[in-house]
Amino acid sequence: MAARDRVGTIDFYGYKGIAAESVRRALPFHTGDPYTSQTKPQARETVQQIVGRPATDVEAICCDQNGDRSIFIGLPGASSKPFAYNAAPGGAVRLPQDLLNLQRQIDATMHAAVAAGRAEEDDSEGYALAKDPEWRALELQLRAYVLEHEKEVYAVLESSSNNKHREYAANALGYGRQAPEQVAALLRAGSDPNDGVRDEAVRALGCLANKPEIRKLIPPDLFVGMMNSGIWTDRNKGGMVLRSLTESRDPKLLGRLRGEALDSIIEMARWKDLGHALDGVVIFARLAGTTDDKALDASRISDEAMLALLPGK
Repeated sequence: MAARDRVGTIDFYGYKGIAAESVRRALPFHTGDPYTSQTKPQARETVQQIVGRPATDVEAICCDQNGDRSIFIGLPGASSKPFAYNAAPGGAVRLPQDLLNLQRQIDATMHAAVAAGRAEEDDSEGYALAKDPEWRALELQLRAYVLEHEKEVYAVLESSSNNKHREYAANALGYGRQAPEQVAALLRAGSDPNDGVRDEAVRALGCLANKPEIRKLIPPDLFVGMMNSGIWTDRNKGGMVLRSLTESRDPKLLGRLRGEALDSIIEMARWKDLGHALDGVVIFARLAGTTDDKALDASRISDEAMLALLPGK
């Protein structure tokens, strides 16, 4: 379905200790209103006016099942915590022009497919392959290219001073040879100071985590911290990886998530945009030792309904 340029849902995160509904009521736009170039600035202005501090992030994700935008507003509450980034690299190395051109083709094709409601992909091979045939063909070209030019891709991701080149390198490396070296490089890039680089690196790790033999090479530490980030893409992609890592119901990891990120997991699970909420729902269900359906039902009611599902509550 084509994008309608309307606001589909409005969701918040990082709001512990802040009345998110007060911010919602003060917003000059509502669900069903047209989405314009002023929507994100208006959200930032409203947070500053109501909370007295800046929003940590505002994202407008295209598109939901109706072709509308999902608005995510980060609030600077107690459930929003920074995590340490790597120092920005300063190297002069850049991607080869042919790889840069291929990545730009993929970007353009992806945006067109997503806007048309063709965003489905298959991650079962450890890298994303779109259902859209044109987009998928380009991704397969990327995989073939990276398998022949891994050295250049690793070098750009590790040391290039250009944010966009590192972002493209992170995406490309996800299509490379699956090995401990690949996982280690993507984990380092998961702490890159640039939001886009982190997003691509962790998305690649989320795809790789679908392979059990690779999943065991991915430690959870980075993603536990990302669940409390003020940046929406950190939470979104961190949740993607943790959904796979918690599949084994490892008590140590579940205990750590309950102790360090419970508020943030509940915030994610309660998003009105169910497509993006489901990672939080599934992770919470595993924390609570309950079914996904029960966690989902509680998430549609209140934070308190979710907390009541936890053992000892």
